[in-house]
Parts: sequence; structure tokens; C-alpha cells
Amino acid sequence: MLVQYISVLKKAKFVSPKVVALYGVLGALTAAITMSTVVPFAPTKGYFNLGDAVVFFSALTFGWRTGAICGGFGSAAADILLGSGYFAPLTLVAKGSEGLVAGFIGRLGGGKRLAVVVGIVAGGACMVATYFFGELLLLDVGLGAALLESAGNAIQVAVGGTLGSLLSIAVKKSYPSIVSSQE
Repeated sequence: MLVQYISVLKKAKFVSPKVVALYGVLGALTAAITMSTVVPFAPTKGYFNLGDAVVFFSALTFGWRTGAICGGFGSAAADILLGSGYFAPLTLVAKGSEGLVAGFIGRLGGGKRLAVVVGIVAGGACMVATYFFGELLLLDVGLGAALLESAGNAIQVAVGGTLGSLLSIAVKKSYPSIVSSQE
């Protein structure tokens, strides 16, 4: 039994300590930026924030896996720390899918401008749709409030996508050696 377990471990692909550190730093940065830029939205008890900028930066600079992990867990941690823990599972899915889709499409298109824009729009659409249906069906906030928050979330995607993509471009140009090809 022990020999079989060791055999499996030898074949397993582990994440390097540098990547784990990157996930930790970007996840914490996502939570910190989210928490420091909160603008409450009363009808749903949600809030507008600039955390999406870090989600998009992570996804477009380091790939879909980093975007999904840092976006999902960092944003969910912010919800918990801000006292909105009931939103955390929904946020984990919404922001995780946002980062995953944006990073996947951005990388698939070779980081070209059109691919980045399509990635941001598609990832943002995943986030907006997840919050809309989650608030409507799970949190029972009502159609009007869910639609109003969707408009705010769309603005959040536009602002966060713009900031995150500009920061990603600057970092890739200034520090090409830190951008890994882990995906």
C-alpha cells in the first residue's frame, strides 16, 4: 500500500513554491484592493469595488489558472472579511470564472489586443451572469435589484478590465522575465 502511494506521488505534478507564493500575493492583493475600494449597493447588500482590476491583471499576465484562483479566493476572502460571508460562495464562482475565462481567451489569442478585449468581455459576462442568477435565485433579492446590480457589475468590469489590462501590458513590457508560461 505504501509503495503504491509513493509511486503515485512520484508521478504527480506539483505546483512550485514560487507559483504558490504568486497565488498568495495576488489573492491577498485582490482582497486588499477589493476591501479598500468598497462602494455599497443597498438593494442587494453587495458593493462596487476595483478588485476586478487585480483579477484581470492576474489572468492576463499569468494565465487562466492564476486568474481563477486569485480572483475567486481573493474576492471571496474580501466578502468574508467585510462581513458579507453569505456572498462568498457566489463570489468564489463569479470571480473565479471571470479570471478563468479572461485568462484562457487572452492566452488563446496570444495576448493580442482583440483577444484581451474579448477575454475581458467574456469573463465579465460570466461574472455578471453568475451574480444576476445567484442573487435572483439563491439570495432572492428580486428581479429589479438583480438587474440594477448587473448594471453596476458591468461598469465594474469595464473599469477593472481597463485598469487590469493596462497594468498587465506595462508589467509584461517592463518585466518580461516574471511572466511565466505555467498555463
